Amino acid sequence: MKNWFKSAPEKRRGTVICGSYGMSNAGDDAVLAAMTAALRRLDRDMPVTVVARGGRRTGRRAGIGGIGRLNAPGWLAAMGRSKLFILGGGSLIQDVTSRRSLWYYLLLLRAARAMGCRVMLYGAGIGPVRREKARQAAAQALDRCADVIAVRDRASLDTLAEWGVKAPRMLLAADPALGLTPAAGERERKAGFILRSWPGFWVHVPEFAAAARYVWERYRLAPVFICLAPEDRQAAKSVGAELADVPWSVSADPRRVGRMSLALSMRLHGLIFALTGGVPAAGISYDPKVDAFCREAGLPMAALEDVSEQALQDLADLAMHMDAEHISAAVRTLRARENTNLNAAAQLLAAE
Repeated sequence: MKNWFKSAPEKRRGTVICGSYGMSNAGDDAVLAAMTAALRRLDRDMPVTVVARGGRRTGRRAGIGGIGRLNAPGWLAAMGRSKLFILGGGSLIQDVTSRRSLWYYLLLLRAARAMGCRVMLYGAGIGPVRREKARQAAAQALDRCADVIAVRDRASLDTLAEWGVKAPRMLLAADPALGLTPAAGERERKAGFILRSWPGFWVHVPEFAAAARYVWERYRLAPVFICLAPEDRQAAKSVGAELADVPWSVSADPRRVGRMSLALSMRLHGLIFALTGGVPAAGISYDPKVDAFCREAGLPMAALEDVSEQALQDLADLAMHMDAEHISAAVRTLRARENTNLNAAAQLLAAE
């Protein structure tokens, strides 16, 4: 690739961030906000640009520059004048939700390296990648292009080892959203259900409805179905429709997760928002990233395919009996690990 846009090394300054942003997903928005705030702590005047859907709009919301995902001349130019390229956070190196997105992110890794950037994966989740050809391409791109891979869980480190990735510096960090301060507000006597429309979910709608009824009858916590993305609303309404005389509601405000008295979440960032808010929580895993986080945080968890009425009741009971100090200790540990992301970025930005 010709370095058409490459600037002289002494003129390089700033960071380009790429991830799954601009998709109306509260978890991804939180990750971008956390990374931007962290980089601003290093240098409040450092140029930061995000490559995202609705580039300028997404960047404006985060208080940074923005370039559209398909604007290749734009992001090549930004790479050419920036010192650091960050891929992350989130599960970008995977092919479960999209095959095309994996190839797109690998392309950007190669482009950033070709344009002379330092390259870092920041609080990333690695895998799963199901297709052998894609696995080989991902391992090769990471090995050749990344300077640092800071992952959010031990399972991702294991995946990198299985793939034979050795050249980059590899660090155990945590999800960037753990660095955010939860929104202030009084604790609500309600139970947050953070569900996701996903293959395998729909057959368990009656079980989720029974769990919502259980927490109302046992703990007098009215269920609130909190949607972290627009597609979550269909899942929420399908469960609510079976609740009859149980008072329930739907909310699109992610800040409420941290004010619940209990949270049962399929979504990873539902668990993160709950934990940082001091909320007893349990996970329902549809993806290895949820398993991994629950293990790291010491949260009870059940696999989506194993969901039953009894299993969900047990999860609610286990969460409700969690010790507050256990939650606080988990947050302290994970936040300390999350600082690894910024420390690594600072070293790359300072390096000659």
